[in-house]
Amino acid sequence: MGCRSGMGSGVRTALAMGGLVVLLGGCASQLDRIETGIQANRDEMARIAAENQRTQQEVASLAELVRMQNTSGDQSGAMGVARLTQIIARLDQLQQMQEDNAEFMRNLSARVDLLVNRSGIPTLGEYRPPTKGAAASVLPEEGRTILDAADLDRSRGNDSLARSGYEEFLQRFGDSAGAARALFRLGDMDLDAGKFGEALTRFDALLKRFPQDTNAAAALYKSRRCLLALERPDEAAARARALRDNYPGSDEAALMEEELKQSH
Repeated sequence: MGCRSGMGSGVRTALAMGGLVVLLGGCASQLDRIETGIQANRDEMARIAAENQRTQQEVASLAELVRMQNTSGDQSGAMGVARLTQIIARLDQLQQMQEDNAEFMRNLSARVDLLVNRSGIPTLGEYRPPTKGAAASVLPEEGRTILDAADLDRSRGNDSLARSGYEEFLQRFGDSAGAARALFRLGDMDLDAGKFGEALTRFDALLKRFPQDTNAAAALYKSRRCLLALERPDEAAARARALRDNYPGSDEAALMEEELKQSH
């Protein structure tokens, strides 16, 4: 495929940058994951190339059937239509595979850029931190990259990398609006791990600093779960009242009411 050679140069660039990051920033574990992703992507590209070759063979066969139609009548024509339908479906699958591959490469590029930024290597269009007191709602591009990369790690089950990403985001961009998202994700991960005290601290920080955030109702609901697990029923009851009073139409309020009914 034509994109194969272009990918080779991109891979070499990613590996070269990754090696420099190892020397300067100690990001070897993340580089290992990038190299694994590159190899998996290379294998996928080879599979797409093989599929393209098979599809070309199918097209050649279809051309032969069309030629046969001119001499053999309707039966071969019907066979040609059926084969054409199969080829169209296969081409659709190949298109989706290529789109998935492109999305993977965009995510990989964002991860390499993030590692370069962490190592302090100057890049074109390098981010310049906002001055102190800048609007809290403004989230720089680098911050979005860190947060999105952490979300991607979590969606793939890489909780350790995800946690590191969220923590780094809070350390560097804790005054931005995205901090509520990072706090909620960390609290959710702590709750899933049975670390109820740590999760409660995250949810409380979110509720105190970002009471109007879209995750506020969920933070109240989950902080109540933490308090119940920590055997602090009075505080849990107060959270239940706050959820009922402040977010009466939320899914979390409805879920809590259903749980309360079942507990009685």
